[in-house]
Amino acid sequence: MPAAAVDGTAVDVTESLLGQQDAKPGSPLWWTVRLSGQLAQRRPLVDLYGDYYDGRHRLSFASSKFREVFAEMLAAVNDNWMPLVIRAAAERLVVQGFRLGEAGQLHGDDDAWRIWQENQLDAESGLLFTEAMKCGEAAMLVWPAASERPGVFGRIFSRRGSVRAEITVEHPSQMIVARAAGNRRRRAAALKEWAEDDGTVMATLFLPDTVTRWQRAPSGAWEPRPGVTHQEPHGLGVVPVIPFVNDPQMLPSRPPQSLRAAPHRAPDVAIGHGRSDLADVISTQDQINKLLCDMLVASEVGAFRQRWATGLEVPTDPETNEPVQPFEHAINRLWVSESETTKFGDFAVTELKNFTDAIEQRVQSLAARTRTPPHYLLGSIVNASGDALKASETGLACRVKDKQKPFGEAAEESVRLGFLVEGDRAKAGAAMAEVDWSPAESRSESEFVDSLVKKLSIGVPVQQFWEDAGYSPQQIARFRAMLREQALEQGLLDPTGQGLPPDPSGAPPA
Repeated sequence: MPAAAVDGTAVDVTESLLGQQDAKPGSPLWWTVRLSGQLAQRRPLVDLYGDYYDGRHRLSFASSKFREVFAEMLAAVNDNWMPLVIRAAAERLVVQGFRLGEAGQLHGDDDAWRIWQENQLDAESGLLFTEAMKCGEAAMLVWPAASERPGVFGRIFSRRGSVRAEITVEHPSQMIVARAAGNRRRRAAALKEWAEDDGTVMATLFLPDTVTRWQRAPSGAWEPRPGVTHQEPHGLGVVPVIPFVNDPQMLPSRPPQSLRAAPHRAPDVAIGHGRSDLADVISTQDQINKLLCDMLVASEVGAFRQRWATGLEVPTDPETNEPVQPFEHAINRLWVSESETTKFGDFAVTELKNFTDAIEQRVQSLAARTRTPPHYLLGSIVNASGDALKASETGLACRVKDKQKPFGEAAEESVRLGFLVEGDRAKAGAAMAEVDWSPAESRSESEFVDSLVKKLSIGVPVQQFWEDAGYSPQQIARFRAMLREQALEQGLLDPTGQGLPPDPSGAPPA
């Protein structure tokens, strides 16, 4: 088994794991050894995607001579487009609420939104979506938190004895999920592995019925973690780790040949069943960086125009018999010759447009393949109408909607598991559930309101207008409360909530 690195800490994992590789198949020890090895194998690929997202690029497509002369000078040069490719979609993936109920009767659920917000997932879900798009897969862990709910003023008014769900987002370099053989939708096991501050490697194995806690010994073998219960049942009946899969594939998705070849040499492994949005465009990023380096070198060489002279007698050094530079080439020097046959001139300027055109062409290719609007990347909008801008963002909107489907299913299951942890089996087993997403499209306010007015004329309910406008279930509930309060103030409702009978005189209500 190769050496593994967890959070930058090297761990020597040899074949002398005290026979642990021969553990009984399906046992906790067997799952731990197997998943830890798979996690170590895929970690270099996860690191590669992270490096390119963060701007730590490698100078590719450069000859050995180029590297020898310019590599050190241009080591930090890159034109990083990778974050924009990810963020263009991630910034539009915003969960606004959850709807539960029977078919055709879905309604916003306050408890589902409470679980989501109590775990700060309205903020951390963005980290989860970003990592899933960057690497191909990330995960959520649902687990019982402490048995005490903090109150408004801390422990004084806290509610004791109730279990609440704790949901955390997990990085693919630390969490791996194994699917059952023959059924990729059923989770067989999950392992979280990390390094403590002192370098000790810990692991927690989640099975459908138990949780097992491990610590890696100096020999590399897994042993029970001291100070905690080694193994205990959790009673959930499923593995409480939900993978968020980006661009789902039916079979495990391996990196393209462009990443497996030099200089990246990524391992031929899969990160779950998802595919990274960066997998096919890292090579394009390498091409952009190479063209940028060539342009900088050309601009350096051509920054000071080279001059030439003919018909000039070049003096020689009497001691060395070597030619002597007849003129000092500087901005404040003038070349003068007494010979009538001498001619002076200079070479044409170095044309950089060829480089900028090539870079722009590569950026356009990147935009087309990632469905990122060109004006996001090129940064210029010239005489573009609203319809043209909308058309240019159609691909991005479709890309976001494609991601909402698998991410939404995983978010729904996370909330269901949260209800199960808290003992609310009715909502955990709700017949239907769906995520309420913010709109994926950029819309003109006036154009959109005009469309709603037209829908009103054909009898579409106001509730549907609010949903189409992108308001969350919580906002819609507030609208209803505000309309009710407004009706009470205007005397349109009596305090019991029933409509007032019409005034016999026919006078309107006061």
